[in-house]
Amino acid sequence: MSQDARPATDRRGTTAADMSQGRTVGPDYSGPGVEAEIGGDGHSGETGQPGGDGHSGEDGHSGEDDYDTMYTARASSRSDGGGRVITEDGLLDLKVRAPRQLGGTGEGTNPEQLLAAAYATCFHNSLELVAGRGGADTAHARVDAAVRLRKHGKSDDYTIGVELVVHLPQVDPETAGRLAEQAHRHCPYSKALTGAEVGVRVA
Repeated sequence: MSQDARPATDRRGTTAADMSQGRTVGPDYSGPGVEAEIGGDGHSGETGQPGGDGHSGEDGHSGEDDYDTMYTARASSRSDGGGRVITEDGLLDLKVRAPRQLGGTGEGTNPEQLLAAAYATCFHNSLELVAGRGGADTAHARVDAAVRLRKHGKSDDYTIGVELVVHLPQVDPETAGRLAEQAHRHCPYSKALTGAEVGVRVA
C-alpha cells in the first residue's frame, strides 16, 4: 500500500481537545457534511436547488426518501483522444485509458483507480466523523482502498470487489475495529455499494 502523501497539516486528525474547543480539523476535503455535522450546521448551499441532481425537488428532497441534497457533483466521460473524464468545474480533467493488465496503454487513469481514490477519501472522512464524536485520536489515520474488477467466466458479467484497510496508529486495536465498523455503516459509499463485495479490516 502506498503511503499517505498529503501534507502533515492535512493528515492531522480530530482529537478530544479539538472537539472540546469547538475546532474541527482533518483532511482538506471534509466529505459529505462531515465538518458541518461536527460543527452543528447540517445544511449546505445546495439544499433547495430545484432539481439539483435530477431527482430532488424545490425543497431539496428526492421524493423517495427523507434525505436532503447537500451537494451535487457532476462529471462527464468523453471519447476525446481515446478517453477523458472532466468535472463540471474543470478541477478534475484526466485522460482515461485501460490499464496494461487489461490490454490498454495504461497512460491514464481508469474507473477502478477513480473509485478507489473516491471511496478511500469518503471512508476516511466518515472515520474522522465517528472517531471525533467519540474523542478518539485520528492523528496519522489512513485508509487504503483496493478496487478489483472481476469477471464471471467468459460471459460479459463483471463486478467489482473492494478491500478497505484502516490505519489508526494512535488507537488501540479493539477501538480501531469498532470505529472502522461504525465508519462502514456511516459511509455513503459503503451504503451505495450495498450488495457489492466490500471487505473492511484494521491494519
